[in-house]
Amino acid sequence: MNLSVKQSRARWLYWGLAGLLCLVWLATLASRPLFNPDEARYAEIPREMLQGGDWVIPHLNGLDYIEKPPLQFWATAATYRLLGVSEFSARLYTALTALATIALIGFLAARLWGGGAGWRAAAVLAGMFMFVVLGQLMTLDMSLTFWMTGSLAGFLLAQQSPSEERRWMLFAWVAAALGVLTKGLVAAAIPAAVLVLYSLWTRDYSLWRKLHLKLGLPLFLLVTVPWHWLAAQRLNDFLQFFLIREHFARYLTPIAERQEPWWFFGWVFLAGTVPWTVPALRVLVSGWRVSKGPFSPALFLWLWVVFICVFFSISDSKLMPYILPAMPALALLIGTQALPTLKRDLLVTSILTTGAALALGAASFALPKLIPDASPGRPYFLLLAKPVREVAVLLLVSGLYVWVNQVRDATRAAAVLGVGWCLAVLLLVRTASLVAPIYSGIDLAAALPTADRQAPLYSVRTYDQSLTFYLQRTVTLVGYRGELDYGLRKAPDREISEDEFLTAWNSQSKAYAVMDKRTFNTFKERGVPMRTVGETVGQVMVARP
Repeated sequence: MNLSVKQSRARWLYWGLAGLLCLVWLATLASRPLFNPDEARYAEIPREMLQGGDWVIPHLNGLDYIEKPPLQFWATAATYRLLGVSEFSARLYTALTALATIALIGFLAARLWGGGAGWRAAAVLAGMFMFVVLGQLMTLDMSLTFWMTGSLAGFLLAQQSPSEERRWMLFAWVAAALGVLTKGLVAAAIPAAVLVLYSLWTRDYSLWRKLHLKLGLPLFLLVTVPWHWLAAQRLNDFLQFFLIREHFARYLTPIAERQEPWWFFGWVFLAGTVPWTVPALRVLVSGWRVSKGPFSPALFLWLWVVFICVFFSISDSKLMPYILPAMPALALLIGTQALPTLKRDLLVTSILTTGAALALGAASFALPKLIPDASPGRPYFLLLAKPVREVAVLLLVSGLYVWVNQVRDATRAAAVLGVGWCLAVLLLVRTASLVAPIYSGIDLAAALPTADRQAPLYSVRTYDQSLTFYLQRTVTLVGYRGELDYGLRKAPDREISEDEFLTAWNSQSKAYAVMDKRTFNTFKERGVPMRTVGETVGQVMVARP
């Protein structure tokens, strides 16, 4: 068989695998209920946006909520209008930005390093544990990652394509602007900082002349300024809260109560890059070595990865998804390594994958011993044994295939490992429906009789983000503020005290309330009249008799 026929068959194989992954990726979206708090929050805000018709100021439980910009809320609300309100439509935008990021990375690698590198980089990203999980969850981090990767890709292609320089740079400016409308100034600050670092590192300042500032900056402002201006007209303290508190104070102080040790993102990096942890560490350690000369995409990518990890490590606010924007660049660095080095790393990865499969298989049989008897979630976690064994089989097949074949073809090996891990993680995500009573309020929503959906509903000392989504209505807050504090300061009548609640409760013939079990037991001891209509692991819904 001649070389061209082999290459043609390989391309068809890779396109077939890509199509399979897209189908499974999208099919998994509706397989589980929305989890608290992030998924439910970011699903509820666009539902209220569509219902209330206010596309400038986002609302949560009917209250002003301006911690984040509105781009993803707009996109999700538009999806609701087209497809209806559901878990699938809620997660669709996030899933599409994840798949688009994989495609963009494959395209970028193919343009800069050749077709084989494109498939390898895409396979690495598609199989990366953190990327797959967050590509299935409704948070802002994946869409932010897509727009930041778009900005990065536009900039790199502008340096390599003189005839298309202006077009790609304008693309980079627009992508950065849409990133700002997704999660704030960080989408522009990180690319700018990496450009500064690259210029200082290489003493190459010619890149600044290729930014097309005269066109790019006005375009960036045209996209970003209108919403900020409109919001500032509506809320007189918008700039202070949104820009000062939610950007600078959140980063520089522990105001968000998300403090972690400085090395926190070290273990997130190790776990998040599975199964590519070995090559990830290799490129992280050696990526700075570059000879003097023309523009180096590899060095720029390395600085991008390192800066993001360091930038968030010195912040007083840390959450695991914060370093997700580093992962596409990391996948590029891994997939474009020299083939002898990459083959060695893929062989090690296949061996570790086989070991992980065997460990998961053993753990699935040992679950009854691993989960404490006193754990309230034990009955649900025990249900994971069978799907965990199925995950182990998928990993075992992909790991052994590459190991036995000794990575004769690096691109095929990367594709097999990437697809194997992607399908395994998607299967694991799908099984999250088995533990939904621990993390979601869908069962509480189902417990409320359909005929009483508009009856008074109180949320006592808690706020279940998913409950309002599934009931498609707001609740009356009792002794709870949390992240709704800003909106409650604007509308203080939307919260009542516990005494006011008990007075209203005792005077009503029909009412419902949601509370945690500790509050439920306290009220029960005090003789508050109520009967249980539904409960989850942590919460109870009660009715006024």
